[in-house]
Amino acid sequence: MKETPPALEKRSQPGRLRAIILAVIVHAIFFGLIVFGVTWQNKPEAPVEAELWKEMPPTPRTGSKPPEPDPTPPKPEPDPPKVEPKPEPVKPPPEPPKPVKAEPPKPDPAVAEKVEREKREKEKREKVEREKQEKEKREAEKKRQDDAKKKADDAKKKQEDAKKKQEDDRVRKEADQAREAASAVRQKEFDRYVNNIRAKIQGKANPPDNTTGRPEVVVRIRILPGGEVLEAQITRPSGNRAYDEAILRGIRSASPLPVPPADSELFPQFRDLNLNFTHER
Repeated sequence: MKETPPALEKRSQPGRLRAIILAVIVHAIFFGLIVFGVTWQNKPEAPVEAELWKEMPPTPRTGSKPPEPDPTPPKPEPDPPKVEPKPEPVKPPPEPPKPVKAEPPKPDPAVAEKVEREKREKEKREKVEREKQEKEKREAEKKRQDDAKKKADDAKKKQEDAKKKQEDDRVRKEADQAREAASAVRQKEFDRYVNNIRAKIQGKANPPDNTTGRPEVVVRIRILPGGEVLEAQITRPSGNRAYDEAILRGIRSASPLPVPPADSELFPQFRDLNLNFTHER
């Protein structure tokens, strides 16, 4: 047989007690109503009082008095109102006791300290790793920007170098052309002075009439500003001594030679002049 828990027995006792009290009150009221009803039905009638006379009184002459009516029976009293017992307010069942939370066991201080230390070390490692990644990211971004800037600078420099080279080539070419033109002009002017000097010397040389063949002599002439001959020396004889001496006499006789002005660009070329002379009939 299943046993009733003690808690349920304790909760059922107040309800059972109230039911017993209520039943007693109802029975008492019911018993009182029955007694009251029986007493009311058996109420004795009021007694009739009469006087006894030895002789009949004389009948008054005046008219006889009518008999008094019978007293009106009392009205039955109404039944007392039934008193309904007021039901006792139903009390809500008591709340079940809250379960008592068992306190968690206190952690071992050594274990807690170890856990906290490992947590701090983990956070420190994560921070170091995060800072390392951020640094690598910044360095990679800086390298990318530097590479892009270097590439752009190299491309710009290459373009500028190509443009500068093109410009330098143009300037150099123009300069070369200008130099060549100037050199051609100077050479033409130089040749003009040389031909004039040679013609003047040959006009003064008067080589012997018996000179045969086409002897050629080379003479080094040192000339002072203004055309004065400082020195004349044969550097390569023609093989005809008479012709060579005639050329030297012509050089001395032709002084001053027709040279460019001393402050001109051509005169330095005439300070030490090498001329060749060829005999022609």
